[in-house]
Amino acid sequence: MSNSSKVNRIKDQQPAVPPARLNLWLFMLASSMLFAAVVSAFIVHRPDAEGRGAWTAFDLPVFFLYSTIIVIASSVTAYLAQKNAKNDELAANRNFLLITTVLGILFCISQYLGWQQMIRLDLTFVNARPEDISASYVWVITALHFVHILGGIALLIATWISAVRLNVHKKSMGLMTITHTYWHFVGVLWIFLYLFLYFAQ
Repeated sequence: MSNSSKVNRIKDQQPAVPPARLNLWLFMLASSMLFAAVVSAFIVHRPDAEGRGAWTAFDLPVFFLYSTIIVIASSVTAYLAQKNAKNDELAANRNFLLITTVLGILFCISQYLGWQQMIRLDLTFVNARPEDISASYVWVITALHFVHILGGIALLIATWISAVRLNVHKKSMGLMTITHTYWHFVGVLWIFLYLFLYFAQ
């Protein structure tokens, strides 16, 4: 068998979608279903709770709005990091990865400040009336998303380290693509969740 035939055979055996990317999409699908279940529970539970006087309407913390602005900005910088990697602008890629990571950390801080604001308003996970779980939904939704953001920050840091080692460029985009896709996912997810909670309240 000639060398060219061996090369063609190896190429034919390569999967159409890299396993890491497939796993990412499956994870994002599972996460979407998880949040859809919580949102559905909110929608179903609220009318009954309101009828029993066991539902408290309240404004979302202003820090959650700041989180939304931050996550939009971070999506822009993540896009620029991906674009520069494709163009072999390696220094710019590293800089935008670092900026995106810092914005992710600022997002976490704004979430923490939002939770502190809820606590000051006695909107705790379990309040004085255990039957009133209106605030509990906000805690569950934001905490679940917070965990997803932490995963995204870990990916950003790993990708930045790889970029510093010159392992991210137009011929090696695997990790960068996964990080870029996942960060946009958690960003869009937060925007949806914030708008849902804002208008639901």
